[in-house]
Amino acid sequence: MVNIPPKTGFELLVWLGLAATGGFCEELVFRGYLTQQFRAWTGSRLFAVVLQGVVFGLAHGYYHKVMVVVMVQGWLLGLLAYWRKSLRPGMLAHGSQDAIGGLVAFFS
Repeated sequence: MVNIPPKTGFELLVWLGLAATGGFCEELVFRGYLTQQFRAWTGSRLFAVVLQGVVFGLAHGYYHKVMVVVMVQGWLLGLLAYWRKSLRPGMLAHGSQDAIGGLVAFFS
């Protein structure tokens, strides 16, 4: 597993900025673009959510065995986007989770 927690105040600021942009960009790509593409290819919204979650998990392969957990998270964020008919709640949740991880690592 990658272990790169922020150790200085500057690194924490960079981490928080990265968490915000990562949450925004990954939701836009995976839950936005890929879900629409997979839906167009398969004709099924549910199958599109499943496929984008698989690709999301594979894209986080550097987590090794935890990659399966990331895949499930991708499915849950895909269902959230479908339920809310918006990417914004997932962007906020994803960015917040990444930011909180950095904050916990920094202050522990």
